[in-house]
Amino acid sequence: MITRQADHYDEAETLRVRLAEAEEMLRAIRQGEIDALVVEDAGGNQVYTLHSADEPYRHLVEEMQEGAVVLTKGGEILYANARFAALVGEPLESVVGSRMGRFVNPSDREDFESLLSAGSGRRRSRLIGSDSGAFEVSLSLTPTGSTNGDRRRNLIVTDLSELLEANSNRDRAERDNRTKDEFLAMLAHELRNPLGAISNAVRVLEVTHAEGEPAARAHEVIARQVGHISRLINDLLDVERVVSGRIRLNRQPLDMAEVVRRAVAIVTGDARLDRHVDISTEPVWVDGDAMRLEQVLTNIVTNAVKYTPPGGRIRVALRADGSDAVLSVEDTGCGISPRLLPFIFEMYVQAGRTLDRAQGGLGIGLTLVRRLVELHGGTIVASSEGEGRGSRFTVRLRQTPSASNPAISFPPECRAKPRRVLLIEDSADARQMLRMMIELAGHVVYAAADGVRGLELVNVVRPDVGIIDISLPIMDGYQVARRIREEPHGRGMLLLALSGYDSSGDSKRSSDHGFDYHLVKPVDPDHLIRLVSEGADAS
Repeated sequence: MITRQADHYDEAETLRVRLAEAEEMLRAIRQGEIDALVVEDAGGNQVYTLHSADEPYRHLVEEMQEGAVVLTKGGEILYANARFAALVGEPLESVVGSRMGRFVNPSDREDFESLLSAGSGRRRSRLIGSDSGAFEVSLSLTPTGSTNGDRRRNLIVTDLSELLEANSNRDRAERDNRTKDEFLAMLAHELRNPLGAISNAVRVLEVTHAEGEPAARAHEVIARQVGHISRLINDLLDVERVVSGRIRLNRQPLDMAEVVRRAVAIVTGDARLDRHVDISTEPVWVDGDAMRLEQVLTNIVTNAVKYTPPGGRIRVALRADGSDAVLSVEDTGCGISPRLLPFIFEMYVQAGRTLDRAQGGLGIGLTLVRRLVELHGGTIVASSEGEGRGSRFTVRLRQTPSASNPAISFPPECRAKPRRVLLIEDSADARQMLRMMIELAGHVVYAAADGVRGLELVNVVRPDVGIIDISLPIMDGYQVARRIREEPHGRGMLLLALSGYDSSGDSKRSSDHGFDYHLVKPVDPDHLIRLVSEGADAS
């Protein structure tokens, strides 16, 4: 009897405890302290979220673009919206009930725990997504009240990835814009200098009536500065073609020693040097484009001259090293700082601005050099022990066996045999100078300002060579060439196109319309005279 009463007592006490728990749970639900229930059964834990009068607000939270999380004081997730689950790349069911620290990047967890202990605050942190890896977020933690003293934490998680990317894009655009402005300023400077020198030289020729020593100096200045402008334009166009992959090499076996001698002669003959240039070469053959490799070496040696003060020394050496041809250019100039050295081949990179502006240059030469060397399957390396200690550029190319009868790498000197030349050019100044230059080479020139007059001359003077500007009034140069090829005499003429456009497409278009050569302005006078003198026989 006593045992039965004790059993009833224990049973009543258990019911009382369970009722108290139920009442506490109902009270918590009514006061909004519970967002979800976890029910244990044979199938495992089941999470049930609660609907209440705050459902409109809950819907707002579910649709917001930020992650929303409700945490216990210890960091357990009581509630999370769909956005947060998407950020961490896990199903919502597996997120609720987990600890928040599981989704925080390990190196940021200590800082997150500090925020959690403080109960409120803001932090930049990184979360871990199951698919995306670590990503930057902004965390905003605020407490919420509770009658039982167990204060929950509301956490707002803002993904910063798009904002950071937008900031990065903006910074890059601003940097590119600054680079463009600086480059245009440099370009204007580089063009104004030679144009100013040419203008002054023309004035000297006027005053001296093109006679005497001053006139000779003026001629030298004009020739030198025109060459400078031509190289600037060619470098600009070449960089664009190389970067876009539109340049093509005319490769053949060639003696690199000859390339070295010609390139050094171009640089040292272009400036009145008070620097010593030593050349050391041995016969080394490569499979390459003679003009492009000469361009590579000319750029490197020109840089050495620019950055080596008067009295300095420049050494150009070519040697064989196993299966490689090794070309080095070493100077005793201003050197390259360790900060600049890793970027020396990047576009628009130069050393000190003061020296650069005094010496000239657009900062594209070494970019072009590297690309041309790489197109040949070679490498180029720059080295320097620091500022004021000189620099060294080393080019490696694959050797090729010497050819017993190699193709001619460089054109021979032209011979003068009088030709009848038809010149069609609408610019009066250009027409006059071209006519004088060709006549001084011993040829007879018949000039016309447009294609109609030029076509009239074809059957009258029966020229051997036609030099035709592409951009003509009335009918363009292509139409003129096509009409000339339709004439009986015109089929055997040598036709040279003059154009300000220089691309493979422009050259092909000239060829398609009957031209034998596509010459880009400003035309190299020696090359033009050579074609006029020998091209007719060659054709």
